[in-house]
Amino acid sequence: MIIREITEESIKEFQNAIPAEVVNEIKRNPVRGLVAVDDFTSDMLSAVFWETKNADDDNAPKEAEICWFFAANAEDGEKVLRAAGLGGGQGECDKVYFELPDPGEAELAALKGSGFSCDKAESRDLLVSVEEISALKMIRNKPGDYVKPLSDLTVHQFKAGIMTCVFHRKYGLLDDLPFLPATRFDQDISCCVVTDEKVNGYLLLHRETDGPFRVELFTAMQPDAKLHLLNMMRFSARALLKLRPKDDLVLLSRHNKATVELVSKLFPGKRGRTVMKGERKG
Repeated sequence: MIIREITEESIKEFQNAIPAEVVNEIKRNPVRGLVAVDDFTSDMLSAVFWETKNADDDNAPKEAEICWFFAANAEDGEKVLRAAGLGGGQGECDKVYFELPDPGEAELAALKGSGFSCDKAESRDLLVSVEEISALKMIRNKPGDYVKPLSDLTVHQFKAGIMTCVFHRKYGLLDDLPFLPATRFDQDISCCVVTDEKVNGYLLLHRETDGPFRVELFTAMQPDAKLHLLNMMRFSARALLKLRPKDDLVLLSRHNKATVELVSKLFPGKRGRTVMKGERKG
């Protein structure tokens, strides 16, 4: 077995075996990958991709989330996890965790053998359709003119707005937010708040490859932050209704208390799919 680090260039060798969104995300600095291949055939035996969290924050626990994991057998799966520093007490992370939709028996055995808990649970991510969004009463009111589509911003304005978010420690789902281009986000459905010629809030949606739109940043600065958040929701919801088919999906990540409460208020009773969750500390 040969274990290889995956780069933006080398992942092309395995792109038919790895989900397209994982392939696209490897270009981001926090996302890393290892692939174990057979010495003779070069067939993929196991692979793991993970995203580091809080790597540059000395006051926050160092974490990693396993984004995708494949193992032809448990032994090879454990080896690649160990090589990545994710299993068996290896590595520098205070916590490693995962949420995987349908791991096979070999993957589960490898995770358990590497010290992870493994339990079926509701996903933190909620998928809602454009049709469901169309039923929200709050979108009937038109947002103010100070809410603009992302396409209205210059590169300089976009970056300045992002740095305002970073100054206030508002990163959303993206630890590498300051380094991402505006082109990552849908230009017509994503939006921002512009007051006094400055960007003071963002609702940024990224279209996953052949998948849903994912809300990756939703924040606004004081004063009037709550009003700005409401109007950005109105803008993006109305844009979705205008531009996308009713069966398109939007992924809402309930990653903290505020998003849990907001999603519960918008879509009461809506449940996420059942996934396998687990973690290993230390």
